[in-house]
Amino acid sequence: MQASANDPAVRNESTAEELNRIVDQAETLLRSLSEQGGEAAEAVRGRVTQTLEDAKARLAAVTTEAGQVAESLADRTDAYVRRNPWQSIAIAALLGSVVTFLISKSMRRP
Repeated sequence: MQASANDPAVRNESTAEELNRIVDQAETLLRSLSEQGGEAAEAVRGRVTQTLEDAKARLAAVTTEAGQVAESLADRTDAYVRRNPWQSIAIAALLGSVVTFLISKSMRRP
């Protein structure tokens, strides 16, 4: 099963990656601006610092939301397995067989 772009976990992961990239860029910019002086550099430093703080806050919120989504999925999976133990065993066996088949097929390729 492929995850869609509308899947909250996929959105959270891509948002977290984007925010991490922004934070890294902002920190690099702040380091380069620390060597500069003057009002213009100070104004840019202030804006970059605010943007960095905002990005870190959003990243913390996304991380929290991702944890909640993961916990919810784990709870739903646990409930499903408890309601349908034999069906869950069959699904796990089928998935294990598919993975084994794919791994063995990829190892046989020259």
